[in-house]
Amino acid sequence: MKNTGKFDEYILNDLKTDDDIKEWINIGFEEFLQDNDLNAFVKALEYAVRAKDSILGMSKKTGISRSNLYAIFNGEQQPQLSTALKIIKELGYTLKVA
Repeated sequence: MKNTGKFDEYILNDLKTDDDIKEWINIGFEEFLQDNDLNAFVKALEYAVRAKDSILGMSKKTGISRSNLYAIFNGEQQPQLSTALKIIKELGYTLKVA
């Protein structure tokens, strides 16, 4: 198993402000639009959740079980658009099409 702890820590240390987190989510969404790989967007959401709150906290706020969130963030389950939008909303953001 890969040790991604230092990488995760590096990313989370970079996500200090709301602007940092919004930019991170936007980059993940742009990557998804370019290559149709949902994993980049979902990973961006995971880091945003961890930077602003926790998986448990997001689970409580959204009503999505913690195990489902972990499955989504680990790539074991593909989220529906409504799930991603619910997470974005609970983070305090909206999704806009430009």
